[in-house]
Amino acid sequence: MMKKTVFISLLAASVLAASCSDLKFGDAFLEKAPGTDMTLEQIFSSKLYAERELIGAYASLRTCLTVHANTGHYEFQNGGNKIGWDNLDTMTDLMQSHCTWGGVIKTYYSGTYSAESENTGYGKFGFYPYQEGAWTGIRRAWIFVNNVDRVPDMTEEEKTVRKGEARMIVALQMHEMLRHFGGVPILDTYATPETDMYADYSRKTVQQCVDFIIGLCDQAASELPWTVSEADNGRMTAAGALALKARVLQLAARPLFNADEPYLEAQEPTTANAETVKEDPKLMTWLGSYSQERWQAVADACEDFLERNAAEGDPYRMVMPASPDAEGYRQAFSVCYADRESPEIIIHTGRAIPTYYNTYHRMYFGLTDQGQAGRGYGGGCVTLNFVDMFPNTDGTPSDYRQWLADHGHEGTLDSNPFLGKDPRLYETVLIAGDRYRTRCAETWVDGLEHGSSANPKCATGFIIRKFLWDYNDEFLNKATNSAYIRLPEIFLIYAEALNELGRSEEALLWLNKTRERVGLPQMSLATAASLHPADELPDYPECSLKGDKSLREEILDERAREFCFEEVRWFDIAFWKREDIMRKSLYGIQITLKSGSFESGDLVLNYSDPTPMDQKRYWQDNFSPKWYLSALPSDEINKGYGLVQNPGW
Repeated sequence: MMKKTVFISLLAASVLAASCSDLKFGDAFLEKAPGTDMTLEQIFSSKLYAERELIGAYASLRTCLTVHANTGHYEFQNGGNKIGWDNLDTMTDLMQSHCTWGGVIKTYYSGTYSAESENTGYGKFGFYPYQEGAWTGIRRAWIFVNNVDRVPDMTEEEKTVRKGEARMIVALQMHEMLRHFGGVPILDTYATPETDMYADYSRKTVQQCVDFIIGLCDQAASELPWTVSEADNGRMTAAGALALKARVLQLAARPLFNADEPYLEAQEPTTANAETVKEDPKLMTWLGSYSQERWQAVADACEDFLERNAAEGDPYRMVMPASPDAEGYRQAFSVCYADRESPEIIIHTGRAIPTYYNTYHRMYFGLTDQGQAGRGYGGGCVTLNFVDMFPNTDGTPSDYRQWLADHGHEGTLDSNPFLGKDPRLYETVLIAGDRYRTRCAETWVDGLEHGSSANPKCATGFIIRKFLWDYNDEFLNKATNSAYIRLPEIFLIYAEALNELGRSEEALLWLNKTRERVGLPQMSLATAASLHPADELPDYPECSLKGDKSLREEILDERAREFCFEEVRWFDIAFWKREDIMRKSLYGIQITLKSGSFESGDLVLNYSDPTPMDQKRYWQDNFSPKWYLSALPSDEINKGYGLVQNPGW
């Protein structure tokens, strides 16, 4: 590791990993350990070893899956171990962690998060001094780009394509840091002991980082194929490059960066950094003004993707139901985001671990039943707020409180508050009485999926089901895969951009594509207005937005329903500066068994009034816009190579 920095954790140029074992892709992509240390000359002496180095860079990519420390498959920590194993959605209104030793309770709910937290890996980005993936992945990618031409047994075409893959890894890692921190240092090559003294590690502006990432995406799109063969499933593509470009431009267009005033005043450089800071600190977290053209750039990027995909014969397409009924809708949604063969996944990550059994995800968020120990830690408790976000199948709003008012507190399998909802609800959240394995889910107190009233695993009355399914042997042996970007996200990015350009009727066409997949009726502007009264939604006087406010809110809700647990919601809240969502009260319920059983068909359950969460989040009563972006590690600020701390930290 370079003596200069941990934040930019660069490995010595002569210490690189490779393996003498056979290289495998497809279902086995990223499953083998690199093995022994080798020199640059050894690695780039053969195609096998060079490919190994590139796969090591792939392994650094972040995933929504939770990875427990170092699994032994790669020597670099996978990005899933952020916030002490929590998922970012536990920081939003979708979920409430009840794992008391997890990072989100200890660090964020308690309000103890600071720049010091980023030194130890308990921040939401997940820096670890010796297990950090972002800069390590960037370095390995640039090493590959700058040395692959010397490989004797690779064709020129192979070298060009693999360089494109490496550039995409750099772009993805830079995009991650942009959305967590704003502007960061830009490395366009890798440092060596000879060049380190002259390298520029100073922090750059948001615009410089956006331009750098977009440049990488454009170049990669010109080098990569639109799709890959089954044997190369999981590698980067030109489609991934254009999809990432749309997401990065969306970040730049949203009000956190794109406004006539910054969300907070910038800090001045510390004394240690006074001579090394080269850019205006204000522009490290702000674009300097509002521009409608940024939304047009988002729309253009989406159109580029959609037109190219159509020209290629629409190889990226949504998984559609085999039958137009609840079962068909559920099945289509349950496979679209995780199956390696899904035609709607544009960028895959999380494949360095062979199966879900090899992740920490199954224990931290999973259930405890049939006497299994070491599971059910309470990380996956879904809020009533989120459950109520799923509408009834006829498109009318779901309202738990109204159901209690109309029907009382008792419910049966045939009449309860959670019947007849958007089918995605049942594949995202484990609902009491819904099917689970060969029986119904017992998420009531003393039920198999809940345990005692003191057990944290189902403290809100709900548990996450997404990525856990029926938690059986098939799940444990299922090859891991995390959808980093799916086709529905392109549709919804496009809908958001069209709305903000004043083209709301067109936006509805793209919003409705995700609704159609699960049998929901078409959304209209009138329906959106009835669901989200405009006078209850935030104004943005610092931006000249043209979007329909109610439709904007419905698009954000649709993104929450479609992408829960894929770590999208936090960035929607932060980049739309949604103080109102961060401050709102979150609720759970308690379900108890009154009489009967599932087996006998006479099950009766009691449903409580909504109850506020036991532990409030610090920002609910002590809000500051500083929470929108993370703090940079204080250890790195103090090294004096040109970092400026984010506003408020």
